Amino acid sequence: MTIIAILTAFALCYFIRELGRLHRFEWLKGFTAFCNQRLGDVPGWSGIAGFLFFFVLPLLAVGLVNALAVGLLGTLGAFLVAVAVLIYTFGPHDLDTDIDAIIHADDDETQEQAVRDLLGDCPVDNTACQALAVRSVFREALQRWFGTIFWFAVLGIYGAVLYRIADRITEGDLDLPKGQKKLFRRLRQVLDWPVAQLMTFALAIATDFDSVYRAWRKYHDEQGHGLFEGDNGFLYAAAQEIVLTGRAARDGYADLLDGPLASLRQAMDLVWRVLGVWLTVLAILLLVDVIA
Repeated sequence: MTIIAILTAFALCYFIRELGRLHRFEWLKGFTAFCNQRLGDVPGWSGIAGFLFFFVLPLLAVGLVNALAVGLLGTLGAFLVAVAVLIYTFGPHDLDTDIDAIIHADDDETQEQAVRDLLGDCPVDNTACQALAVRSVFREALQRWFGTIFWFAVLGIYGAVLYRIADRITEGDLDLPKGQKKLFRRLRQVLDWPVAQLMTFALAIATDFDSVYRAWRKYHDEQGHGLFEGDNGFLYAAAQEIVLTGRAARDGYADLLDGPLASLRQAMDLVWRVLGVWLTVLAILLLVDVIA
């Protein structure tokens, strides 16, 4: 059921774009601010107590909804809740839609603003700007799609909610005590690391295995990061290697673009390939489960 729920939710989000309006976690900012104001004097609140509290309440709410759905509809209820949770925790926006909006912007001013929203301040050097474009696309793909898919597959609806809360709460626009911020960022690193590794492996399968492996190995040799450390730069380094060296197969349309726009398009194409590998593996697991 887990695999079917993932495929169903992703298909619904892809074909019914209006569902993107449901990816709303603005309540988390008000929730954390209210709790920190009211419970700030609780012993340990600025550290582990507050850290756990911000996860426990949402997860309990999800568990209650799931229990009610199962009680009313049985297995169908659990499936519907799983699909709903996945749809809610994807995002906050559709990445492919954002990329298309940049490339097909009506005017240069709108396009430049959209590029800044995604990339931030782009370096003057063209190659550095292209590298930033690739990095941004893969970072957003990890956060918007792959992190949710992986942790849902591992921990079910609780994993999807846990990942999205950890993602949103570390975005930088929430006012949190220093101890809580440190714990949330560490959790985010732990949650992102296996996802980034599997994305890198899928990228190797979908493109040039040797090039991806060399970029992955070079990054670890140079950075020397231990387990769950760093910013998943090995994934970005591998993707940049494929795009910037011209190893990414282009569809002809991307050839009409240049600079960061071409890199955005090619990086998005690579993300689709990586997703294709993931969904193929999920489909095979589903088939094996059915046969068994």
